[in-house]
Amino acid sequence: MRDAFERVPVAIVGFSKRNEIVFANESARALFGYHGDALTGASGRMLFPDCPASVEWNASAAQLAPRVPPPVQSMQSVVARRSDGADFPAEVTMSECCVDGAPTRLTVIVDRSERVELQRNRQELAHLTRISALGELAGSLAHELNQPLTAILSNAQAAQRFLEADPTNLSEVRETLKDIVDDNCRAGEIIRKMRALVRKGDVDLQPLDVGGVVRDVVLLVHSDAIMRGIRTTLDIENELPVVRGDRVQLQQVVLNLLLNGFDAVRDGPAVDRVVTTQVWAEPDGAVRICVCDRGHGLTVNQLDEIFKPFFTSKPHGLGLGLSISRTIIAAHGGRLWAENNADRGASFHVALPAGGAAEPNRARRQP
Repeated sequence: MRDAFERVPVAIVGFSKRNEIVFANESARALFGYHGDALTGASGRMLFPDCPASVEWNASAAQLAPRVPPPVQSMQSVVARRSDGADFPAEVTMSECCVDGAPTRLTVIVDRSERVELQRNRQELAHLTRISALGELAGSLAHELNQPLTAILSNAQAAQRFLEADPTNLSEVRETLKDIVDDNCRAGEIIRKMRALVRKGDVDLQPLDVGGVVRDVVLLVHSDAIMRGIRTTLDIENELPVVRGDRVQLQQVVLNLLLNGFDAVRDGPAVDRVVTTQVWAEPDGAVRICVCDRGHGLTVNQLDEIFKPFFTSKPHGLGLGLSISRTIIAAHGGRLWAENNADRGASFHVALPAGGAAEPNRARRQP
């Protein structure tokens, strides 16, 4: 049987009940950087430093008949170590059987290094697109932030005058101080939303109110819409199903769709400079988000190409926003697509399953 394992083009290592390496096939030796019988008899911790000194087996030696299919345990994500001491992420699948008459735990190892690096690069790219999107809003956000700051200064000066008056009008002072506190909270909320969108961290899958997620983004772009002469409308259905997802990632998708909608209507007549956002529950329990504009719509070629990386119709666009948005929605178990409206313009739809995608095996870095 060992000869059969030796020819298999995947890394396979056999462990004894004492967690000692019984054999490692050629693919495993190449993966870990060992030659000959260097691994035979060594502790399993030589390859998997975090594994226990001994492990519980699901079956006794008597139950592990050579002709009976071995019970397969679930795939696990682990840290593996090469001969040069370099750690790498791996996925292992284990099963218990008899090899040459001895009970053996077979372990199939898959190197996940390239997959993890690809995921990390994709998330870094997503982070850069969020920064780029907020850059487009910089002027309007500065204007929006300036309003409460100006009000705070004016109210503070008014409070000084009330305190210097004789007699002092304490009622006016109290009202003025309350206005200062309220304006400070407004400014703090604007900064909080901006910081949330540009943060890095672990993906945080939580039960979400999608309506609240969308509402926060619409409020964030409200000043930008006013400065562009665009009217935004928002219609959120009551009592939406809960969706399990990452708030920042979903906000990034909605922000991208709204900014695309603003670009689509910016050159149109005032009556058509409208972007509508709707959120409702589907009969199957999914939550639908729709961002609809009254621009020129999409050509047949654009409908086929807009979700591909680096496709853009903007003079200075990166062509990554929609591609990354579709990747995010797919990771949540949902769909993102576009279609032309019956009259004019286009609509972008997001469908998210109630409850959301399954939680990943390990924490991932957030873009």
